[in-house]
Amino acid sequence: MKRMALAALVLAASLLCGCASSMSGGVEELLRAPQLAGPQTNVQKALTAYLGEAPQLKYPQNGDIFSPFLFGDWNGDGSMDAAALYVSSGLQNVCLAILEQSGGSWVVTQELEGLSAEVDSVSTAAMSGDGGMQLLVGYVGTSGEKYLSVYAYQDRTLTQVMEQAYSQYELQDITGSGLKDLILIGPQTVDGMKVQLLTAIRGEFTMAQEFWLSPERFSSCEALHLSSGSDGSYYLVLDGYVGSGSALASILLSYNAATQQLEEYTPLLPVDVYSESIRYSSLLTSTDIDGDGTVEIPVELPDANGHITVGRLSFVAWMDYTSTDPEKSFGIVDLENGFYLELPPSWEGKIQVKEGSQEGSWAIRSLEDGTGYLEVRVVEPSTEGGSYFRLGNVGGKKVQARILASHVGENGENLQPAALTDCFRVL
Repeated sequence: MKRMALAALVLAASLLCGCASSMSGGVEELLRAPQLAGPQTNVQKALTAYLGEAPQLKYPQNGDIFSPFLFGDWNGDGSMDAAALYVSSGLQNVCLAILEQSGGSWVVTQELEGLSAEVDSVSTAAMSGDGGMQLLVGYVGTSGEKYLSVYAYQDRTLTQVMEQAYSQYELQDITGSGLKDLILIGPQTVDGMKVQLLTAIRGEFTMAQEFWLSPERFSSCEALHLSSGSDGSYYLVLDGYVGSGSALASILLSYNAATQQLEEYTPLLPVDVYSESIRYSSLLTSTDIDGDGTVEIPVELPDANGHITVGRLSFVAWMDYTSTDPEKSFGIVDLENGFYLELPPSWEGKIQVKEGSQEGSWAIRSLEDGTGYLEVRVVEPSTEGGSYFRLGNVGGKKVQARILASHVGENGENLQPAALTDCFRVL
């Protein structure tokens, strides 16, 4: 996603800016399977020869890696190794096989049976300081429960070094050790949610810290995001449902080098992030809205004076609470159709949103004198544009807009269709 640089749109187009984003088995798995070539083909042939049958390859359902094959130097000997996820006859659970190269061919050296029949996600990371890389496999059970296994491979031996129930996890060198740390959020329990920090201590990958988030604050963890703060440090943004389960809220976690502990971050400005970020739509999850590496937290802005009269719409600001100027983006979110339209910061507090002239449309007007600025509508794909231009697509429909005034704002800024289109984002 490209950087959304909101600057003043003076004549040319810079007031509004560019904002920018389970399947397994059967036909769906085949459709998303990559065309095997090169090392993957050779690894599959070696696995088939080892098993005496063609295995059913298991594709991760989520995450950044969607292949059943992984490549890396697992044991730190300087040679490329391979790993494969599969199910073979007689076994219900996924197996993980490790292969090394020998005489120009791949050879299976170890295999272990996993924890369930499906793979949620896979990752690789150097976490222990032994020169090798660990493999992390998230398994998902029939009821949706998830278990994370961390595997290490040394001396031709594959070892499961950790097995833990989880809801979310993140890999990042948050301690500054030069190795990847594992931040693990446990599943919901009556005691709340457990947060664990696992890191390398004197060359051993071990549990460094665990603490609980109370059930009164969070009933579940919906997402865990790694974020770069305005000071260049790493932060963790946790989205979860509040105790009642009816609303989302967020907190930030940071690593305190003095205490060597993760702790809830205290913003530079006197604000309670948790309370301010409570919002009532599952669409409003934290995200890097402008592509700068910082994950912004969405805040629904209060509308006590009824400046929005269209029920599905809400004013939203995206916040970076590690900054002394936390608001990064302001705009309107359509909670029914699932999209966000960024608006000029100078419009905040100075506009009203009412039903538009077309059925189902809405219009942005000046709060001072009612001057129309912009009209937006969601239509079927076959609908002609006419005076409207395309903002984007959402849910199989087109989102269109038309400019109602050639000049808006006290400085006479120009609205341009291209700039408006760049400010449209599907949630």
